[in-house]
Amino acid sequence: MVTGIAFLLLAAVLLLTAGYEVMLARSQAFAHLDRRLAAHLRGVAPGALPTAQHTIPVPDILAPLLARAQILLTSRLLLSVSGALALAVIGALLAFGTFAALVVAIALPAALLFYLRRRARRRTEQLIEDLPFFIDAVRQLIAVGNSLPQALARALPASSPAVHAYLGPAIRRIELGAPLGEALQQVATRLHLTEISMLASAIRVNIRYGGPLTHILSNIAALIRERGRVAREIAAATAEMRVSAKLLAVMPLILAAFFLLSNHAYLDFFLDPQRGRTLALVAVALQLIGAAAMARIQRLDF
Repeated sequence: MVTGIAFLLLAAVLLLTAGYEVMLARSQAFAHLDRRLAAHLRGVAPGALPTAQHTIPVPDILAPLLARAQILLTSRLLLSVSGALALAVIGALLAFGTFAALVVAIALPAALLFYLRRRARRRTEQLIEDLPFFIDAVRQLIAVGNSLPQALARALPASSPAVHAYLGPAIRRIELGAPLGEALQQVATRLHLTEISMLASAIRVNIRYGGPLTHILSNIAALIRERGRVAREIAAATAEMRVSAKLLAVMPLILAAFFLLSNHAYLDFFLDPQRGRTLALVAVALQLIGAAAMARIQRLDF
């Protein structure tokens, strides 16, 4: 029975993959034709026009995380990840049974979410660390007579790769005529970073009401540096708790895998009887509550 279900799932995955590849090839052919026609009408070479990427809508709960991790969710990427997850679940179902497939179906998305959060945290931490130097460069350019759009554009080439990657598109839109305040506010809304929001709000208020922008930028740079110092102190103070949280999160998965390989009958208690299923749900709920409590204690509110 389990083998039949697994092969049916595998056939469905292969069928969906083949159908997607056919539709993707068709859409790419039409896109190539559209690019050639647009290039002919504009009098430029076809390679001079940018290639459109088939992006898909992202839920609001994941959009800031993907933006901070600088990952563009395309249909091909989503299909690749979904297909790999489906094949892993089917392999676990065939090799070890239903419980193993359930563990894989939960563990792999959790590992993917952990990777996204880690990548986003590393990149945004680098951005926040380099942002005060970029703000200081903009302030100095304004002090010698440049306007704010000119200062942003001239400070960008000498900025760090992190600042260039996150703020570069917005500054290029400003150079093409987009409203300065709205362009920066779009970046702040997309990333959900307090430091970017402070910078965007200060510039919007200055554009609307006026005032000494150099003094405001100096205060923002100092505040961002102070936030970074406090964050490092909190990270050092909570290092032991964070290690304990990681161990407590990984230990149940390691023990479940150990008992699955050594004594499968031990885990049958948590699947078949009603009492076992209730205890399993209580254990999972307590684990999630503990992880949420530890994450809330370590969170920086400043």
